[in-house]
Amino acid sequence: MTQRSVAPEVRSRVVTKLVEAIEETEHLAKSAAKRTKTGGGGISPKERWYQLMGYLAQVLDGVLKNFDLESVKEKMDQMETTLDELQRTNPTTG
Repeated sequence: MTQRSVAPEVRSRVVTKLVEAIEETEHLAKSAAKRTKTGGGGISPKERWYQLMGYLAQVLDGVLKNFDLESVKEKMDQMETTLDELQRTNPTTG
């Protein structure tokens, strides 16, 4: 699916859900144990929650950047159309 086919309200809902998920993950991370249970090894629950929060933040960043990029592309298209019209109506003399 291309970015142009995603409606702004859908993108807005995705951003809202990602922000809510990040906030919930932060809450869970703050209340999680700092150490794994005996024999658990590896990453602690707190670290896992913060890792997930980082992944969610990266996804949110990508959604926001794509939105900004799309906005810039639309403005560039409008400027090109205006420039073409100006060149057509006001031809320069050689």
